Amino acid sequence: MTPALTRPEDVKDVLGIPFSDEQLEAITAPLEPTVIIAGAGTGKTTVMAARVVWLVGSGQVRPEQVLGLTFTRKAASELSDRVRSALKRAGVVDTSTVDESGEQVVMTYDAFAARLVSEHGARIGVESDAVMISGAARFRLASRAVTAAVGPFIHLPRLRPDTVTERVLALDAQLQSNLVDAGDIHALTDALASHIENAPRNRQGNVYASIKDMTAASHERIELVDLVQDYQALKRRLGVVEFADQMATAARLVDEAPEVPALVRDQFAVVLLDEYQDTSSAQAQLLRGLFSGPDPEQGRGHPVTAVGDPFQAIYGWRGAAASNITAFAQDFPKTDGSAATRQALTINRRSGPAILDVANTLAEPLRADPAMSGVGRELVAPPGTPVGTIRAASFATWPEEVAWITDQIAAAHHRGPRRIAQAGETVTRWSDIAVLSRRNADIATIYAALSARDIPAEIVGLGGLLGLPEVADVVATLRLIDDVTANPAVVRLLSGSRWSLDPADLELLGRRARQLAGTGTGVPLSEADEMAVAAMGTDPADLICLMDAIDDPGDLDYSPRGRAVIDQFGAELRHLRRLGDQTVVDLTRRVITTLGLEQEIHASPTLSRGTRAEQLAAFVDAVADYVDVDGDGSLGGLLAYLDDERERGVGLEQALPTGEDSVKLLTIHRAKGLEWEMVFLPSLTAKTFPSDRGASVWPTSADTLPAVLRGDADAIPQLTEVSDAGIKKYKQALSKEDRRSEDRLAYVAVTRARRVLIGTTHTWRPDTQRPRESSDYLVPIWAAAEAADQLGAVAADRAETNPLVTQARPVPWPDQFDPDAYARRVAAADAVRRQRDQISRGQPEPGWSDPELNLDEYALVQAWDADVERLLTEARQQREEPELAPLPGVIAATSVERILRDEDGYRRELQRPMPRPPSATARLGNLFHAWIEQQLGQDQLVDPDDLPDRVDLDITDEADLRHLQQQFLTSSYAQRKPLAVEMPFQLHLPAHQQPGGDLIPGRVIRGRIDAVYAGTDGHRFQVVDWKTGGGDRADPYQLAIYRLALADMHEVAVEEVDAVFHFVRSGRTVRPESYASREELIQILSGPVDGQQ
Repeated sequence: MTPALTRPEDVKDVLGIPFSDEQLEAITAPLEPTVIIAGAGTGKTTVMAARVVWLVGSGQVRPEQVLGLTFTRKAASELSDRVRSALKRAGVVDTSTVDESGEQVVMTYDAFAARLVSEHGARIGVESDAVMISGAARFRLASRAVTAAVGPFIHLPRLRPDTVTERVLALDAQLQSNLVDAGDIHALTDALASHIENAPRNRQGNVYASIKDMTAASHERIELVDLVQDYQALKRRLGVVEFADQMATAARLVDEAPEVPALVRDQFAVVLLDEYQDTSSAQAQLLRGLFSGPDPEQGRGHPVTAVGDPFQAIYGWRGAAASNITAFAQDFPKTDGSAATRQALTINRRSGPAILDVANTLAEPLRADPAMSGVGRELVAPPGTPVGTIRAASFATWPEEVAWITDQIAAAHHRGPRRIAQAGETVTRWSDIAVLSRRNADIATIYAALSARDIPAEIVGLGGLLGLPEVADVVATLRLIDDVTANPAVVRLLSGSRWSLDPADLELLGRRARQLAGTGTGVPLSEADEMAVAAMGTDPADLICLMDAIDDPGDLDYSPRGRAVIDQFGAELRHLRRLGDQTVVDLTRRVITTLGLEQEIHASPTLSRGTRAEQLAAFVDAVADYVDVDGDGSLGGLLAYLDDERERGVGLEQALPTGEDSVKLLTIHRAKGLEWEMVFLPSLTAKTFPSDRGASVWPTSADTLPAVLRGDADAIPQLTEVSDAGIKKYKQALSKEDRRSEDRLAYVAVTRARRVLIGTTHTWRPDTQRPRESSDYLVPIWAAAEAADQLGAVAADRAETNPLVTQARPVPWPDQFDPDAYARRVAAADAVRRQRDQISRGQPEPGWSDPELNLDEYALVQAWDADVERLLTEARQQREEPELAPLPGVIAATSVERILRDEDGYRRELQRPMPRPPSATARLGNLFHAWIEQQLGQDQLVDPDDLPDRVDLDITDEADLRHLQQQFLTSSYAQRKPLAVEMPFQLHLPAHQQPGGDLIPGRVIRGRIDAVYAGTDGHRFQVVDWKTGGGDRADPYQLAIYRLALADMHEVAVEEVDAVFHFVRSGRTVRPESYASREELIQILSGPVDGQQ
């Protein structure tokens, strides 16, 4: 068959695209290893799709022989669509032959690793049925592992569990992305010990502080890596994996099963690697193992094309090794052993020349890096491209800068299709505009300013949402529920518009906290010192706790209103803490209701209050996405997840802007791969952008992987000497690397703009004590704007004092109520109070023929009446013919007996769940279970309030609790060492076909086993369930579930598992005569599954 394409120009003809010479060279390159350095906006996706067309159309490969890998599902879908569309347009193949049934031609790197493990994992004894987790689910499980850790932890500081969780996940991710195990950490720590011991001392013979810090970090890292092992063990026990786990397993598979690479190369004759600059060391090792080798028979010279831009390598903090793309030519040599071909795409088809000039200037330090020699070239625009507009402005204060940005956005939209700049650019939609921030913290302020002007705006990503005042109040309240020592949360809530506690009262509250902590000196401190001391840190080891003072405010000279606020605030927090056993979603909703946030939003006079409500709902959705894979999560884990999102909050599979016509507000990290007509870069100040928060330094940071163990160790700075001078030199080298990372981020930011780029800066913020200098990144923007007479505003000579806090312009604190919104709230409250008083006096409710209502208001009230009547009618119909909720797909073990006894009642509770009142009995029972764990050497770092309530508890008071403890100590179980305590499990019940033909859907039963001991009388294990009630009756289905779950977990016959109840009061151990089988459980749970009715 004659090939459809024989000349490079044929690709232009069949696709109808005027490719440049450099693009054609990349498209029609020979079948050999090639790396394409594709600058921003140079059409790399189009080039990759066209290369597939060329290879298929010229008869070199079939479509199914091409493998394309990229990072996100969006990018994979886009590339796949481009390939299919290009093949169809070119007419070089019947597109039905392109695989569309799951064996896709284009996939993510993670999906490819999972596919390898699924197809070949059995070769190295790896099961392929694990459940994938990511994002919030990681924090759920890591939090579980941390709170269940046995310890002792001698060297870890007394951090909150959520902080430890973050550190465990950070270290685990680095271990996986660099293919390092715990043994490597232990070995390096042992090797460093003698160097640390013999490190030079100062002139006084004392150990340098840096060496002390390195010693502490080494010990702490060992304890952290032990927790990492606990976390990894928990994942294995639950049958779940992360993408990083799959990638590490795939890399090990390729290394240990040499036949696998040959099979993969036979399947995929051509490989395209997208965004190669963002690959980790583990990913690069996997790809080298598959598609390269020491000789042609083992893969050397396999046709691999890597596409990427080292100037856009901005994900180093999450494991990406920017050196991978510069090392590609050596890592993937040609068949003859020579370096792979290097090509470049430099013609940017997105931005105007003026914008590209700024980008090229910002990239000059990157091109000067010796490691980038011959790699980076300047971007150019095609002939005839509109020049584009660069604008700049400077302001004395941050609020002035935000107000100006808001004005410019409103003006650009108002002018519509008319010219907004001399070069003729137009902006017609809100969604053509984006504000890109270096940090999440600035987004909320800009969002508030836009909302006040009724400009629709969308915050992209959870990290930005966390800065909104209403969301921040919810998180602060959740933090106080989890940790009473969270003093900054107390200060935030009490000083906010809801409580507005006077500073003098807050000062007294801080003084009272000092008194209760025993640190009061009797010497009055200044207001600022008092508040700073009271609000310092959130470490549980802090002696001063504001919540202690709120619970016991003493008799200090509070104002009458201040004392009332303190009492009400304390009562509210105590009430919410009693609800701590609710799910995090229910608890979050309860906090929103308690804080009255929905009413506050609807009392807003702005038309954009609907958007604010949507943002609050988006936060609740994000909490709901905090997926629990084993049935029991913690509030601490949620807070760790939120903290991580606030600080970093950018995975590669990140949130994307919606299609709504609204201004997009997001961080620069989230903007990678996106573009807009008009882009604002606010807060271009020194120490903000470029940020002065560099990467962690491993000698003094326990959760950072030592550089010598990293997969890219040869390409990054190394500690060459264990000494104070050596550590200082190492930090200086890292500081240069940090600056290069910021330079790459600035390059990405500027190249997001198509036609208009606006950079702004300021000198003062309300919280700054020294004036801020402008960012180096503003310099080329300012120069271009000034040359084109596009300076929007120029701040006057810099003031040496902060104008936002001068005595001449006092700032009210706490923030005052918005008068319009406040008037609405007062009017609504008065109306409710009058109606309540009338009802209490037995008077009829007033009609709505109020003469004070105008016609429009009367029509609105009539509509409300109609809505109420419709809702009442629906409620009556539901009561007459109630539709029971289906059984959920996941059921707690303690619910099975209830379902058997009264399934309809159980399903009615699901239909209309009611909050459970706080139970002193349940709390005492939880304390008893926690005490047993301690006695058995399994003490957990978890508050008893966080334990799930047992359903069989009957402990009346503290004396009864002590009696049960004594009874347990006399039992044989107190003298035996358990194999596990409070073991979480999930029992999978498969779908089942009934004789009549009906399909019973599969379900999962989740719960915890109180204790597992070594078995006797031919049993390998004995499951024990503690019973503290007065009788000797219990639910035999519980033990049946526990037996089956433990047998599944350890892959033994269920007959090898013994299961008993131990009734602590009587000391009796009871073994049921028989246990329900798996089939019986399936029949019991035969109702329709949620979502499958």
